[in-house]
Amino acid sequence: MSDFLPAYDTLQNSADNIEVIRGQIAALLVLDLENQHRLAVEAEDPNKKDYDVKVYTEKDNPIQFVEQSANPFPLVNVSLDSTRQANSTSTVNKQSMKATFYVDVYATGNTDSDGDKGMKASLKAWKTARLVRRILRAETNTYLRLRGVVGGVSLSFQSGEPADIQSAIRVKMVRVTAEVDYTENVEITSGPGVEVISMTVKDETGEVIIG
Repeated sequence: MSDFLPAYDTLQNSADNIEVIRGQIAALLVLDLENQHRLAVEAEDPNKKDYDVKVYTEKDNPIQFVEQSANPFPLVNVSLDSTRQANSTSTVNKQSMKATFYVDVYATGNTDSDGDKGMKASLKAWKTARLVRRILRAETNTYLRLRGVVGGVSLSFQSGEPADIQSAIRVKMVRVTAEVDYTENVEITSGPGVEVISMTVKDETGEVIIG
């Protein structure tokens, strides 16, 4: 193996652009949802709890949080589903790609004292999905603040049932599918329209923390 020529002579420990984009989606949601909750508290909104939304990444079974907290909902989970080459114009050093992200919104109706808990869970899930849409579509978040790397974002919505749901807990889910056009193997540099938000993920829960 002495004649073997390695592809790299440096440690490859930096994130791909697609990983940065996933973190950016989660970070934008954390910051804007925190701001919405603050505004709801200041306005003494009777439904201010609906704006207290935690954001997670790659957490495919958030129902487990029920045993850790009396009411962890609403919550949002951001996950990367797939990536694919967008067209034949890509080169080895610059690849035009498309990615599919799932932004899953979960809400419960169990905290309401009366009424149809399933219906209320659905209404709350769609309410949070509305916030997600407005945040990701906001003019200030154009191209997810990654202009030059992200070329476009399209959103679609679908209601669903969470996996492993417990019969006693009325939880509903709305899946926001984000299709992102982006370029891989291009360095993300500072400039107009570019603001990479620093974030970390708690190992034990998957919750996204800013800073």
